[in-house]
Amino acid sequence: MKPPLRMALAASSACTLLAGCSMLNTTPAIPDDWTPRGSVSALVAFAPGGGSDRSARVVAESLNDLDADFNVNVQNREGGSGAVGWATFLAEQGNGNALLVAESALNTLPLVYDVPFTYRDFTPLVMFAEDSRMVVADADAPYETCADLVEAGRDAPVRTGSSGRTGADALVTAEFERNGGQFSVVPYGSTGEVLTALMGGQIEVAPASAASVRPYLESGDFKALCTLTPERYDDPLMGGVPTALEQGLDAEVTIWRGVLAPDGISRVQRDYWVDAILDAMDSDLYRDYIEDDLLLPADLAGEEFEDYLDDYDAQMQEVFR
Repeated sequence: MKPPLRMALAASSACTLLAGCSMLNTTPAIPDDWTPRGSVSALVAFAPGGGSDRSARVVAESLNDLDADFNVNVQNREGGSGAVGWATFLAEQGNGNALLVAESALNTLPLVYDVPFTYRDFTPLVMFAEDSRMVVADADAPYETCADLVEAGRDAPVRTGSSGRTGADALVTAEFERNGGQFSVVPYGSTGEVLTALMGGQIEVAPASAASVRPYLESGDFKALCTLTPERYDDPLMGGVPTALEQGLDAEVTIWRGVLAPDGISRVQRDYWVDAILDAMDSDLYRDYIEDDLLLPADLAGEEFEDYLDDYDAQMQEVFR
């Protein structure tokens, strides 16, 4: 039985109840020439400053640069490893002026916890990037590679941090445990908190995005043990870091980043946002974001994104079974 997230979801339960009541009301048909007007919310279910928040702000700014008749505003609703924000977004059913900027924990969280949603409760619009993780340690740590971590973890658990219990960091730990290591996971609210804990000696190693650890590698505070990418990064600094696959570990982590809408929007509304987001991605801001954050560009839209989520969910069920 999955553990419930009652405390984390308590604040959003009233909103969800109200959404259910509002469904009883008859709503007018959406006109074929529908366009969003005024304020559009872009909800991100994590705290400001992390990778999800950054992606949401890039999406919002890129859409606003289209100079249409709307203004996208990012709203952070953190808590419960994403559960609070995503449960709250259920109340937006049928609202064409609401967007959700999310990532792969939207698949994995419902596999572990008893939450009132799955990814199928939202409308996929566009997957705009793929991300991965690398693993770092203090410069004086006794580990040189991720293979060293797994080997050390066969004898005693290695203390690691994680920004969320079911996100990308958790996938790294799951992959290493599948290869035979043991890990003691300390949860934190964001990648920034994980890296601060590593600096303070509270944990031994940390999985994190390549962009977030770059300054620590450049300063010499941290050393990189491996990446969880299928191939090395195409980058002067990060390109010198071997993959876990190169080190003999069957370990790879890929997460998606994308934009979804509430359930119950019309085809006209879905098509509008798909086209607008794809247009917004044709910008220097988006291209700089992909390059600076060492991401892989993606442009799966509509039904293709929906099919991807189905396949990804099947993979995650194997990981978290």
